[in-house]
Amino acid sequence: MGYFLKSKSKGISTASGTTAERPAVAGKGTFRFNETTSRMEYYDGSAFRSITPQGTTAMVLDTATGDGSQTAFTNFFTTAPADENNVIVVVGNVVQEPDQAYTISGRDITFTSAPPNTHRIYSFAGFDSTVTGTLA
Repeated sequence: MGYFLKSKSKGISTASGTTAERPAVAGKGTFRFNETTSRMEYYDGSAFRSITPQGTTAMVLDTATGDGSQTAFTNFFTTAPADENNVIVVVGNVVQEPDQAYTISGRDITFTSAPPNTHRIYSFAGFDSTVTGTLA
């Protein structure tokens, strides 16, 4: 069991130690400062996890080319975004407004008007990741 040390002006101290010093038996909800990673972490019942997201999120670039008449692009996205607001879509170097210029359904994107002929369409996806990895 950890201890809280409290001071009115100096803050609250909590358990801390290196990754190797993690408790062999931890209760769900146990949290501590990991001196190896310099992050707060908690035990979720199966593993210690960082309270703050760590590492990088893989961004995915998807592309197509407008033909002046096509508005729907089937399987445009490599992975289906959770929401229109979680991607950045650009047509001919102009950023498009979610829900106004396009909608998304699964891996498909539909524009309210056809992207002009030869204009490059591209998107950056991966902003909807909420994964907090298991710490080593």
